[in-house]
Amino acid sequence: MCVGLALLGATRPARACASCGCGDQTLTVTGIERPYKNRVRATLEERYGSLSLGDADVGQKITFLRSTLALSWSPMNRLTIGALVPWVTSWVKPVGQAQQQVNGLGDLELSVRGVVYRERNFAPHHILSLSGGLKFPTGPRVYDDSMHPYADDDQPGTGSWDPFAGLTYTYFSGELISAWASGSFRLTTTGPRGYRRGSVFGGTAAIQVQPWSWGALVLGADVVWQDSDTLENGVASPNTGGTVGYLAPSFVATPWMDLLIKVTVDVPVLYGLNGNQSVGPQVSLLVAYDFK
Repeated sequence: MCVGLALLGATRPARACASCGCGDQTLTVTGIERPYKNRVRATLEERYGSLSLGDADVGQKITFLRSTLALSWSPMNRLTIGALVPWVTSWVKPVGQAQQQVNGLGDLELSVRGVVYRERNFAPHHILSLSGGLKFPTGPRVYDDSMHPYADDDQPGTGSWDPFAGLTYTYFSGELISAWASGSFRLTTTGPRGYRRGSVFGGTAAIQVQPWSWGALVLGADVVWQDSDTLENGVASPNTGGTVGYLAPSFVATPWMDLLIKVTVDVPVLYGLNGNQSVGPQVSLLVAYDFK
């Protein structure tokens, strides 16, 4: 309790940075940053993780590195337009076979996020936002060294048009504490060869403590539910879909003005997966820069 009171009473020096355009010096990660007119943010995220599918006889282990480049622009103080494109590298190791490396460009996503409620225009404490967008089938089909295409579930892109929508509530104390909660749904459609990856619902809740002007600690909890993939004949693909819950501690820092770095470890703590599946921890590094 004494430590908490001491942190709450801490003061921080003023800084001339993009966050001040919102009337608050709170460090904000991508996706919950408060829009102000002409705010532009560029983001690069690297995410590394692994999963296993199937049993000991016919299963496979997949290790992946997903690199995502994103750009967002706020033409007004209630609206943000965004675009992102991933580059996916996967190392697929089927049981009893040589490891394969799948490397390629994923699908482009365009999104829009609008503030539907805030209690005041300058330095609001409560913000409610709606978002929506569409994933386009822009990722090219990837082939192995023999010019045979990799399986549809291993392709970096799905070849499908997938709309998505979300709702986010964010609280900013203006000093030490901020928190947010969000929910999103992605409706997947069938790809050109009849394979359909499962639709996805995701939920996030997190609290951030910022004892320093340059750094903050975040404790988050994520839950992801995904429907089973569907094969070309309409039958559910085995060992796909289910629910995973994660604890997600993060460290957020701004080493100099307008540059933000976030390191996160997603640790799976809740499993409700279909068939024989397992997921490992994921580590991500996010670097964002705000252009004034």
